Amino acid sequence: RKHLETSLSLLRTNYVDLYYWHRVQYARLEDVAWAMGELIKEGKIRAWGLSQVDGNQIRLANSITPLTAVQNEYSMMERMYEKDAIPVCKELNIGFVPFSPLASGFISGKYTAETKYIGDDVRRVITRYDPENVKRNQELLDLLNKIAAEKNATPAQISLAWIMCKGDFVVSIPGSRTDSRIKENIEASFV
Repeated sequence: RKHLETSLSLLRTNYVDLYYWHRVQYARLEDVAWAMGELIKEGKIRAWGLSQVDGNQIRLANSITPLTAVQNEYSMMERMYEKDAIPVCKELNIGFVPFSPLASGFISGKYTAETKYIGDDVRRVITRYDPENVKRNQELLDLLNKIAAEKNATPAQISLAWIMCKGDFVVSIPGSRTDSRIKENIEASFV
């Protein structure tokens, strides 16, 4: 409640359309789901979602207070949620929102085994960026580049188009820090 009140104050609004609960391992999910229901009744949030959860957690939370969205990491490189979370979201009519649909930029092809990460760059601790893992995954990047060339697209656009084909309930949130990246992301829908 304290975090939500702070957000409402900073946003200068009385409610939030969609309020996510991250890091479910630090709280009892049943209590969180109940509390979100109370915040909905109070009109402070209109809907709620969870992040990095599996199918069983989705079912449990949704049975207490219906979920609107689930935000999990999902890409061609990170597919662990295909067997449970995504089918459960589809079954229960819950939006699935993949974050890092380009595997933190890995699929873009702009990183190599020689790339060095400094400061607070999250890639320093993501194992797919270890030089040996980058080399092992080069075959995937080569295939993506080949398909992209055939489609007159970028590897990032191929990856985003792949996610778009998963269903209408799946809407990814790719990085959009520059105008050129926004344009590239939008053009993925035409691949």
